[in-house]
Amino acid sequence: MTALKYKAASAAIGTLTLVCGALVMGPAQSASAANCRSWGTTGTAADIAGAYTHGEGCTLDSGRVQIDVTIEDTKGDGKGACAQLHATYADGGTRDEWVYVAGAGHTLDKSFNYASSVRNIWVREGLGNNGKCTQMAGGVHTVWPK
Repeated sequence: MTALKYKAASAAIGTLTLVCGALVMGPAQSASAANCRSWGTTGTAADIAGAYTHGEGCTLDSGRVQIDVTIEDTKGDGKGACAQLHATYADGGTRDEWVYVAGAGHTLDKSFNYASSVRNIWVREGLGNNGKCTQMAGGVHTVWPK
């Protein structure tokens, strides 16, 4: 699902909140286009041959941050493509998310939501086998804040 389709689906569905033991449907969190910035690793230190990673970073109306990522395996070399997203928070805590796809031309779309206390999120591409990254790009690319 592309980031745009994901946002449209989220807006249409809304969010569920637990109130006194009952689920209540409410409006989905939204991000205006002014609060979103696209990013990509091509030509950066986070780029590695065989993977193509790009996406969008948005500050939601609630202050939370959403990172949408699309990764593609661009080579039929038997290796999968992966990407690591690394977040650092105001209290010094960190969080890592990994995405992996295998098969030339195959893509994967994922979205990750971060607390408003996130201070920095970077990405780097890699290659691997059996769902695990075994070779990472030599550098990173900051995707939020932009």
